[in-house]
Amino acid sequence: MLLFLHGFLGQKEDWEPLIQLLPCDCCCIDLPYEESDIPLAIQKEFPQAKMVIGYSAGGRIALELKSRFPKSYGRIIALSAHPGLQNDEEKKARWKIDQEWISLLKTAPFEEFLEKWYDQELFRTLKKHPQFPIIFSRRAAQNPSHLAHFLERYSIAKKNAPEIDPRTIFISGKEDLKYVALYHRILPKLNFFTVENAGHAVHLENPVGCAEIIKGALDDHY
Repeated sequence: MLLFLHGFLGQKEDWEPLIQLLPCDCCCIDLPYEESDIPLAIQKEFPQAKMVIGYSAGGRIALELKSRFPKSYGRIIALSAHPGLQNDEEKKARWKIDQEWISLLKTAPFEEFLEKWYDQELFRTLKKHPQFPIIFSRRAAQNPSHLAHFLERYSIAKKNAPEIDPRTIFISGKEDLKYVALYHRILPKLNFFTVENAGHAVHLENPVGCAEIIKGALDDHY
């Protein structure tokens, strides 16, 4: 079984265009945002998986699952997922930013939060995607208090960088220049792939390109 973990604001439906292209059993879940220990909650419900594929915050959770339960999970594929901040100064700066997002989640109309979130440069290409209005509408049905709870506990500023298994694969969209540069700098010895015609939300923008990499991993080509 392949287990798929969406990112912050994501939903299990985000993976549907991708998993339709894969020749194996796939399980997509909605992250239990309200849980204080999300990896443990996932491990209790899904104690084993041949591969865990996670996007952004879901990728970070996938890395933590493998680090905490190494015998329970096989290969990790992390899409647009930060491997971990390197020092306290970086964490302090990121926490200041995330506190602003948390405050906005708690005080502003949720649609205003969503508009500001997707105005970030990371999502420039996603906003041009023909499916973006549908994705945005789906996001608007979520619970902002659960999202704030998640950010308070699972901000990258609050987590130590997990140990990364050497067979882990990292994927970024070729147009996501920030993450392409980040991966080249931090992960020079690990498997790193870029996907054409995609930015940060690589699985939504080019599911075919992502599926080809995942199928290669299933066949153990790299």
